[in-house]
Amino acid sequence: MAEEPSSCITSSVPLQQQFHANHGTLVQLSENGFSAFRLRPSHEFNQGLVFSSRSLKDEQVFEVRIDRKVHSWTGSLQIGITTQDPATFHPAPPPNALDIVNKSWVLSGCNLFENGKITVEDYGPNLDELSEGDRVGVMRTSEGDLVFYVNSFAQGVAVSGIPQSIYAVVDLYGKCVQVSMINHSETLSQPRPLLTLSSVVMDSNQVNQEEESCSNASTPSGALQDRLRFHHRCGTMVKLSAGQRTGERRRPLDEFNNGVVMTQRPLLPDELFEIRIDSLVDKWSGSIEVGITTHNPAALDFPSTMTNLRSGTIMMSGCGILTNGKGTRREYGQCNLDELGEGDRIGLIRKTNGDLHFYVNGRDQGVAASNVPNPVWGVVDLYGRTVRVSLIDREDAIIKAPTNESEEEVPAVVEQLQFHARCGLHAAVVNGGATGHRPNAQSDFNHGVVLTSRTLRPDELFEVVLDKVVLKWAGSIEIGVTTQRPEELDFPATMTNVRSGTWMMTGNGVMHNGLTILDDYGTSLDRLGSGDRVGVIRRSNGVLHFFVNGEDQGPAAGNVPEKIYGVVDLYGQAAQVSIVSPSPATPLTDSSPYPSYLYPAPSHLLAPLVSPTSLADSTYALPSSASSTSASSTLIHTDLSFHKLHGRNTTLSSNCLTASRPNALSEFNDAICITSRPLRPGEVFEVIIEKLVERWSGSLELGVTSIKPENLDFPSTMTDITYGTWMLSGSSVMQDGTITRNGYPLDLDALQEGNRVGLLRHADGSLHYYLNDQDQGAACWGVPQDLYAVIDLYGQCAQVSLVHRPLQISGIPTNQQDGDATPMDSTDSEPRGIQSHRHHHRLSPYCGRAITLADDGRTAKREDKDFENGLVFSLLPLQPEESFDVRIDTISQRWAGSLAVGLTTFHPQEGTVIPSSISDLESSWYISSSSVFQSGRKILASCLPMEHLTVGDIISIRRTVESTMHFAVNGRDLSICVRNIPHGAYVVMDLHGMIQSMSVKSIGKVGSLPESLATTPAVVATNLLPTAGGTLPLSLSQLALREAMQGIQSALSSRFPGSAFSHQQRFHDHHGRNIVLKNNGQTAQRTASYNQGLVYSKDPLIPGGCFQVKIEQLDERWTGSLMLGATAIPPEKMPSTPPTCALLLKRPSWIISGRTLHHGRKVRSDLKFDLNELQVGQSVGVHLSQTGHLHVLIDGLDCGSVAWIGTGESLFAVIDLYGQTTEMSTVSVRPGSTTTSTPTTQPALNEEKALRESSNTEKSLTGVRNYSQRLCRYKQNCSRFIHLMGLPDAYLEVEGSVCGCVQCFREQEGTSDKVDEEMKGWCRWIVKNRRHIDKKDGPGINEKWQTAYHQTRPCVVRRILDEGHLLSPDLNVWQRTKAARRSSKGNDGESNGQLLFSPTLQPASLAPIAELFDPMLKKNQRGQVVLQVLVQPGSYKVRRATSPLNGPTPTVPIGNTVGSVTCSPDPTHPQQLLNPPADTTAITDEDPAILWYTKERGAAIVHALLIRLDETASASS
Repeated sequence: MAEEPSSCITSSVPLQQQFHANHGTLVQLSENGFSAFRLRPSHEFNQGLVFSSRSLKDEQVFEVRIDRKVHSWTGSLQIGITTQDPATFHPAPPPNALDIVNKSWVLSGCNLFENGKITVEDYGPNLDELSEGDRVGVMRTSEGDLVFYVNSFAQGVAVSGIPQSIYAVVDLYGKCVQVSMINHSETLSQPRPLLTLSSVVMDSNQVNQEEESCSNASTPSGALQDRLRFHHRCGTMVKLSAGQRTGERRRPLDEFNNGVVMTQRPLLPDELFEIRIDSLVDKWSGSIEVGITTHNPAALDFPSTMTNLRSGTIMMSGCGILTNGKGTRREYGQCNLDELGEGDRIGLIRKTNGDLHFYVNGRDQGVAASNVPNPVWGVVDLYGRTVRVSLIDREDAIIKAPTNESEEEVPAVVEQLQFHARCGLHAAVVNGGATGHRPNAQSDFNHGVVLTSRTLRPDELFEVVLDKVVLKWAGSIEIGVTTQRPEELDFPATMTNVRSGTWMMTGNGVMHNGLTILDDYGTSLDRLGSGDRVGVIRRSNGVLHFFVNGEDQGPAAGNVPEKIYGVVDLYGQAAQVSIVSPSPATPLTDSSPYPSYLYPAPSHLLAPLVSPTSLADSTYALPSSASSTSASSTLIHTDLSFHKLHGRNTTLSSNCLTASRPNALSEFNDAICITSRPLRPGEVFEVIIEKLVERWSGSLELGVTSIKPENLDFPSTMTDITYGTWMLSGSSVMQDGTITRNGYPLDLDALQEGNRVGLLRHADGSLHYYLNDQDQGAACWGVPQDLYAVIDLYGQCAQVSLVHRPLQISGIPTNQQDGDATPMDSTDSEPRGIQSHRHHHRLSPYCGRAITLADDGRTAKREDKDFENGLVFSLLPLQPEESFDVRIDTISQRWAGSLAVGLTTFHPQEGTVIPSSISDLESSWYISSSSVFQSGRKILASCLPMEHLTVGDIISIRRTVESTMHFAVNGRDLSICVRNIPHGAYVVMDLHGMIQSMSVKSIGKVGSLPESLATTPAVVATNLLPTAGGTLPLSLSQLALREAMQGIQSALSSRFPGSAFSHQQRFHDHHGRNIVLKNNGQTAQRTASYNQGLVYSKDPLIPGGCFQVKIEQLDERWTGSLMLGATAIPPEKMPSTPPTCALLLKRPSWIISGRTLHHGRKVRSDLKFDLNELQVGQSVGVHLSQTGHLHVLIDGLDCGSVAWIGTGESLFAVIDLYGQTTEMSTVSVRPGSTTTSTPTTQPALNEEKALRESSNTEKSLTGVRNYSQRLCRYKQNCSRFIHLMGLPDAYLEVEGSVCGCVQCFREQEGTSDKVDEEMKGWCRWIVKNRRHIDKKDGPGINEKWQTAYHQTRPCVVRRILDEGHLLSPDLNVWQRTKAARRSSKGNDGESNGQLLFSPTLQPASLAPIAELFDPMLKKNQRGQVVLQVLVQPGSYKVRRATSPLNGPTPTVPIGNTVGSVTCSPDPTHPQQLLNPPADTTAITDEDPAILWYTKERGAAIVHALLIRLDETASASS
C-alpha cells in the first residue's frame, strides 16, 4: 500500500465512528448514535458517560460539539481516553469519568487526570468555561503522544507513552447536557495557520504556497498545527496559566531568578515569537531577557538564569547580546530591555538565511546574530523586575486593504447656541436659554456670569447683543471663553477671578487666567450701549479673535484649546444680553501679524489628526436621533457585540447582543462578559439594564481591559484581575484590582431598570462614564488604546443589552475606520503616516533685533554689522528625552566670541523686550565659552570651548525625564549634567560674535506630541498634509491645553519669583528591608515588623520646596509612630542594608521623633507638636526655606523652624514608617523656584535694604518660630477672607505668618515667640517681594528703614500688590463720593497726593470694616485690612491726626459699595480722618495720634498684610 504524503495540516480520514451502546444510566443516544443527551439535567449532574464505538486510530481526532448546557451545577464536559473496552463495564459504567481507574487519561477543567489522579495542572483552556457550539477533541499521535483540541486548536502534548488500543470517553457532567459527534465524513476543520512577519504582507496565494511548502520542514509531527505556548517544563518559580500562554514568577518580592520559560516546540523559519510584559516590580535591578536556544525543554535541566548556559543559547539582555553566556555585542539596537515597562512587547525571528532579529514594540533592532542553527526554541527569562509575560499573536498586524467606496456625508444638525441654566448668583437665564440678565441690576453689579450650554465649534462665532444697560455702575460687559464646564464651575464674582483655562476681554484689554496679556487691544467694551454687539471666535488654528459690532479686533491669544465654552460676565452696566444667530466666521487674511508657519494646514486636511478634545466631546454625543453632529462627521455603524468567551454563569442571546445570568437568584458572580473586539477611537460602549433582582447586594461593574478574551482566565469578579484592567464598582474606581478613587459621581449600585450606562476613552487618555447620555466626568487617566470593554453582571444586575449607536468620528477616512491596528515598522522603513506625524523643530518668530529668520523658521542669521542682539528661541518647549540639534552654517572672523546655547523659561511674545545677550535672561541655563552658566552666574567649568566650533558642526541639547540638561557636539556627549531644569523650558541660542548663521536640523519625536496625537490610529492619514507654503502640520493648537497650563506657571514665575506650583513627589528605590513601593513609587507600605521602614525622597529638597506624605494606615498593636527629617547623604550612597530606624542615621541627618529633634544625638525636646499623635488621613512633611531652615508642615500648616541646616548640600527628605505607621503616600507639593537677578535700579536697591533691615527691627512681629500644635480656626478664617479678596497664593509667603488670636496669644505667653501686645486679634502674612533685587551695595546702604501701618480697603489690595507700590489717596481712601474726594484736595483743587502712615498699629486699626460675601458659606464675612509697610527715613513728615478731640470728624458714607466689597465704619470705634492739619508741634513717635505722610511713593514698600475678623458679626449674619 503506497504511503500517503505528509501534510502541513492534519486531516481526518472518513470514519463511521459512533457512540457506544454501553453508556451511563442517564444517557440517551439518538437513533444514528451521533448525539448523546443526559436525562433529568436539572436534578442529576453525573451518570453521563459515553464512549466511542471503536478504538481510535493514530492521527485520528475524536471530536464532539457541545449542543446544550444548563447552569444549575458547577463543572462541565470531561473528555479523554481509556484502554478498557466499553463493553466490559458491568452492569454499567461508573458515574464519573474520573472513577475509571484502569488506564484512563481524562481532561477535566484545565487539569489532566491519569487513573483519577491529577498529573498535569493548567494544561489548556478551562473546559468548564466553554459555551454551546464549542468543540473539543482528543488524538493519539503515531509517536504515542496524547493531544487535546479546543475549537480545532491543538493544545500541545499532554502526556506521552499512550498504549496503542484506546477508546474515547466523554462525560456529560454538571452543566454539559448534550453533545454531538462531529461528522468525520468531512475533513477536520483546519487549525489556524501560524502568523509570521512575512505573512503580514503576503497575499492569499503566497500564504497557500507557504502552507504547501512547509510539508518539507524538519519539525516534529503535528508541530505546525500547534499554536505557540510555553512548555509545561519551566523554571522552579514559574507558574503557567491561560493555556500555557502566560508565565508568572511566584513570590516576585522574595525571588528574582529561576523564571525561565520556553516554547513547547521549535520556532519555524520566519516565525515571529513575541511576548508582552504584563507585570513588573520595582524591587530588583535587571529585567526580562529574551532569546533562543538549541536545547530541548523536555530534556533541559533549567538553570537559574539562561545566561548561565554555556552552549547553544543567544539572549538579548539589557541593550546587549549574550552568546553562550558571554557578551558578543555590548550595544545592540536602540532599546534597553531593562527600561521597558508594562505593556511593552519583545519579539524575535530567525530568518530563513539564519539571521536572528529582535523586535521591541514592533521595531526591528537589526541583526543580532548570523548562522543561527535550526531547530531553536524561543526562551524568556522572567528575571529581576519582570514578573509576568504573555504570548501574543500578531493577527492585529494585518492591514485591511483600503476601499475606494465613499460614504455619503450625513448632513449635520447644528445645535443652536444657548446659555446654560446654571449661572452666577445674581444672574438668570430666560427666553429658552437665549437671554441672560441680572434681575436686580440696580442693587448688585457682579455675580453675573453666564456660560453657553455646549462647547464652541472651531470657527463658530459666539456673539451677543446688549439689550439693557444701567448707568449706575462703572465697568460693563466682559466676554470670552473658558475650558471650565458650567456644571462644575464654582461661579466667581467676576470671571477674571478664574485662574485656569479662561480668556476674557475686559475693557479694552485681554486677560488670561486673571492676568493681563494685552493692553489697548481694541474698542473698549465699557463704552458700549444698548444694541451694540460683541462676540468671540476661536479659529481652527487655535487663535482667538474678538468682535465688536461685527468688526474683528484682531488676534488676542494663541494656543487656545478646542473644548471651550463661551462666557459672558454681566458686570457693572451690562444688565441683559441675548445670543445673536450664528454668522459665518471671518476668514484669516494674509495680513495677519503672525508668520505663516504659525498657522496649520486647512481644517479639512487637519481633520484626520483628531484633536484631543474633538473625539471626546465635540463629535461624541451618545446622541439621540436629533443630536447634532459635525458637518464633516462620518457615521460608522458599529459591529460591536459580546465575545463568545464569557463567565460560566453567563448566557448570550440576540446574536450576542444580550447577556444574562439565568440563575440570578442562586448565583451572584462568575458572569463576566467582554466585547468581541477592542473599542475603536471615539467609540462608545453602552448597555441598557433590562433586569435587576433584589436578592443580592452590589450590582453591575463596568470597565475596560487590555487582556484579550482568549487570554483571559475569567475570574469570579473582574476586580480580581491584577493587571491591565480599569473598572468602576459602585462609586469606586479600581485599577488592577486596587481602589484608586472613591466617591465617583456615578454609583453603579444605584442604577434602575431602563437606565443606560456607557463608557468612552477620550483621546487625552482619560476614561469617562456616561449615565443616560450625561457625562459623569473623568474617572481615571493614562488609559491606553485598543482596550476591550468588559461588564460584570454581578449581584443585582441579571441582564443587559448592548445599545448600538452610530460612531461619529469627525474626519477619519473610511479606510481607517475599520482598521484595528497598525503594521510593525522597522528601522529601515516606517509605516505610512508615521513620518508625517513627526514635526520639524522651528524657531520662535520673536527674536533679537539683529536676527532674520528664513526657511519657515528653521534658519536664523545675524546681521554682520552687529555682534550681539542675536537671541533666538525654540517655538515649542523641549520635551523630555527630545534632542534639539542646530548646525553652524556661516561664521565671521570679524568678531570674537561664539555660540551660547541652553534652556530658559523665558518665552517671548509679541511686544516683549528681548535682551541683547543670553546673560541678561532670567531663569536660564546655558553653555558659553568653556563654562556653564545659570542666569549669568557660572556654575560649571572645564568643558569644550565653544570658540573651537566651525562651519558644519552640530550642537545638540537634550532635557531628560529626570529634569537634567545635557550637551553634545557632533554626537559626542560633553559630560555636562545640569540638574533641576523646570518643565516647559525653551531652547535659547545666542548667535554671538563669530557665529553668523545657523539652521535647525532636528525633528520632534512622536513622544513629544500629545498622547492623543501620538497614539491615535487615524494619525496615519497625516501623510496627506502638504508641507509647501510654510504650513506647519502640527500647529500650536494641538498643544493648546498643555501650553495653557504652562502659560500660567511661566507668567506667575516671571512675575513672582519663588512662587510654587504643584508637583508630584516619589520615593527613592533604595529603602528599608520591610518596605514595598507601589503606585509608581508614590506609596510606601511596611509589610512586616515595626521597623526597617526607612524611605527617602527620590529628588533632593530645593530651597523653597517641601516633601509631604499622607498617612494611609496605622497599626495600633505598636507604640511610637512616624519619624521624618532630612539627610545630606544621598540614598544611593546609603549602606545596602539601611539602618533599622531613622535615629541611627549618621550625621549630617536631622530626624524628628515625637516631640524631639535628633542630630546624631538628641538636641531638642521642646517641639510643640507630637508626630506620635498623627492620625489616618493627616499629612505631614518637611519644608526647606530659602534661608536654609528646616520647617515641619502638618496638614499643610507651617509648625515653624526646628533647625537651621543650610542649603549648601543636596538634602533628601527621609521618612521612617515606624511603629504604628504602616502605609503612607506622597501628596502634591509646591516646590519653590530659583530667584534670579535683574540689573540694578534704585527702587530695587531700596526695597532690598528695607526687607533686610526689617528682620532686625521687627523680631517681635516676625515670629522666628511659628509652632502650632493645633489647627487654628481663626487663622483659617482669615485665610478664607484673603481668598475672598481675590489674592492668589503666589502673593504671600507661607513662612513667617503670625496669628494673634486669643488662643495663640495665650499659648505663646512666657515664651520667646510671644507676639507684641498690639498684634492681639490680628493675623499677619508676609508679602512676597515682586521686584528682583541686585545684591550689590548702593548709596544709603546703612540707612535704617522704619515700620509703619497703612489703612486700606480689601478691593484695592490686589491692585497695590500688582503694581508694587501704594496707591494715591484719591484711589486708596475708602470715601468714593465726590464730596469725599474733594476733601482730599487742597485749596487749589489739586490732589495733595500724600501717602499716610501710622507708626503704631492702634490708629491704623480704626480702618473701616469691610463685608465680603462668601458664596460657599452663603453669608457675609466682616473684617479689617491693614498693610504693614517699610518707610525710608527722611522721606516723610510728621503731623498729628485729626480726632474728635482736636478737630471735626468727617462724615463717612455708610454702606457704600465699591467693587465686590461693602465698606462701613466700625460703630465701636471713633473714625479718624487721615488728613493732617496745617501745622503740628511737639510730636513724638510714641504719640498714638500722630501720622507720617509723604508724596514719594517709592519710599514705602509693602511688607506684610494684616487681617482682623469680626467673627461675632459674621456669625450673626
